[in-house]
Amino acid sequence: MIAAPVPTALDAALTAIAARAADADAGTAGLGPDIDRLAAAGVLRSPLPVDQGGRALGLGQTAAGTVEAVDVLRRIGRASLPVARLVEGHMNAVKLVALYGDAPMIGRVSAAVRDGCLMGVWAADDATPLTGTVGVTGTVGADGRVTLTGGKRFASGLGLVGLAVVSLRPADGPTPDAAAPEAAAPRLAVVDVTDPARHDPGAWTAAGMRATVSGRIDLGGVTLGADDLLGAPGAYGREPHFEGGIWRYCAAHIGGAEALISVWHDRLAAAGRLDDPLQLTRFARAVALCRASLATVREAAIAAEAAAGGPVAVVDHAVAGCLLARQTVEEMCVAVLALAETSLGMQAHDRGSDIERLRRDLSLFIRQAAPDAKLLAAGRILAARAADGRGLW
Repeated sequence: MIAAPVPTALDAALTAIAARAADADAGTAGLGPDIDRLAAAGVLRSPLPVDQGGRALGLGQTAAGTVEAVDVLRRIGRASLPVARLVEGHMNAVKLVALYGDAPMIGRVSAAVRDGCLMGVWAADDATPLTGTVGVTGTVGADGRVTLTGGKRFASGLGLVGLAVVSLRPADGPTPDAAAPEAAAPRLAVVDVTDPARHDPGAWTAAGMRATVSGRIDLGGVTLGADDLLGAPGAYGREPHFEGGIWRYCAAHIGGAEALISVWHDRLAAAGRLDDPLQLTRFARAVALCRASLATVREAAIAAEAAAGGPVAVVDHAVAGCLLARQTVEEMCVAVLALAETSLGMQAHDRGSDIERLRRDLSLFIRQAAPDAKLLAAGRILAARAADGRGLW
């Protein structure tokens, strides 16, 4: 007889998170306890550099640790897509600090994360874009400070995120000359975002992913020092860490699709309909699509992390792979949603049910910004490879 596996701290955390997901969606419970459970299980500190307390393989930071990172995000997504959204943002933020931060910043941020700080990446500008006068060499105002104007929207995790990596547009100032055009590129900074007076959670009115509290934050008047700036101008868009990093949310999407399929299966079983050939065919097709998407994302994620620091052609090919994987996952999720809805009929739309919540969250989460532009970018990379004889594969 094979012994049952011993549950890990992460297993226990995910079981508790899944049990609270409906209350979090309804607004009768927040995600704070869920994040605390993941912190206690070591998830938040796992992406840190090894010398700062991270895992030996670097969860999501190295090619060697990428498969595990995909699996962790997928499992969290299966328990709760809103929680997975916050965790993948945290992993992204930690990676940006590790990539572009100096030693003091890495040490300061790592200490906060070890203490349970959740990080986020907030790049979407509000009606008044977030700006600050920051020179190309990292210089700041005469008093050594940068004063911010504007804010961010779609800031996931208001009230939960302690430190956010935000993008700053250069404020009006001298026009950059030809020798330093990068002065006009956005700059990153790490900002304390815990002041509730600056939060506008009511700005989040979407039907799905309600538990993420992805509202607005007004950062006008916040002052930063040179030690709060992260990397050089334009660092945020460097590949393979920008578009190449979309494998993180793709992994979460797959977990959400798996959760939907599991609930769908349980509904069919409870109704005694698993002997229906049409229902079994729909169900099997959904599982097949999900498994194929997982294999695609794993391969793309490994290639993206392994391409870091490599030749431009290798980086471009890896980025194209991630962009194509994103398209594959979106199409898979759309198909799974349609199959489940066809199979369950009105049951899939019962307000307040687990299947309806999963449908809302997944259908919103897969709607990432500028999907056509992402697919176009992948097509251009592939066409260029074919044109210069390197081939499509």
